[in-house]
Parts: sequence; structure tokens; C-alpha cells
Amino acid sequence: AVVSTQSTGGAAIGGIVCVACVCALMAFPIAQLVIGLQNQDDCTINKNIPLFLIVSGACGCAAAILQVLDQMCCSDSSGSDGERKSKCPLLRLILHLLNLFCFVWFICGNVWVYKVHKTVNFDDADSEEYCGKLVYLFSFWSITAVYILMGATCVIGCGCVCLMACLG
Repeated sequence: AVVSTQSTGGAAIGGIVCVACVCALMAFPIAQLVIGLQNQDDCTINKNIPLFLIVSGACGCAAAILQVLDQMCCSDSSGSDGERKSKCPLLRLILHLLNLFCFVWFICGNVWVYKVHKTVNFDDADSEEYCGKLVYLFSFWSITAVYILMGATCVIGCGCVCLMACLG
């Protein structure tokens, strides 16, 4: 049997690109996890703010890993309608439950972070309103970035629909 080195090389490059994309996508959850862990006692105004980062980071990493496992090991493109069928329904169920938990956890983080936005103190570590600047602002902008991305997605989506309606 002759093995083509060209197809093996293409698979290797595809694997490297996949690993690079996963690493890039996991950078943010890892940063959340690290910042939350390093500053878990650095927020007296609400102890849940660093916890929000820790759990969000851990969930983000777990979701990325499970998604890659699902794509690599459990997807089968042999469906009659061309749709990808999962060979691992339990993994898909776990992913859906994890995504549901992440959504609920995100809402909790919104409440914890935005509720103290006007009263948080970054300077006096002995104050009851104190929260470390890094942990608070990273939490605040992590949440705010999600809303910015959702808004941008809606605007771009609506723009594409309008453009398609005008052109066609």
C-alpha cells in the first residue's frame, strides 16, 4: 500500500491550524481563570466577582475542549441530507447543559458586576466597597464585550439582510 505524503501533510497542516485556533480561542477563558484565581480574595464589595471569572474561565475551557472532541471524534458527515450527525449524543447533551449553565452564570455575573459599578472603590483595600481594579475591570469588560459583539452581530446581520433585499 502506498501512502500519499501530500494528503498526510495536508492533514498535519489542518491539525496544526486547528490546534492554533483552539489555543487562540482558549486564551480569553484562561485569562479569566488566571485573573480570578490570582485575585479571589481581592474583592470585598462582592466575593462573587472573582468567582465569576474563575467559573467562566473554567466553563469556557471545558466548552472549547468538548467542542473540539465532538468535532474530531463524534461527527459523521454521512447523513443522507448532508447534515453532520453526532455519534456521541451524550457528549452533545453535556455540551448543551454546559452552555445552559454558562448562560445562567453569565446573567449572575451581570448582576454581581453591574450592581456595584457606581460604588466600587479601587483605592482603599480596607473599605467594604473595595475590589481590585484588575479583577473588577476585567469582569466588567468581559461582560460588556459580549454585549458589544452581540450588538455588532445584529447590526451586521440586519445590514446583510437589507443589502440582499435591495439587490435581489
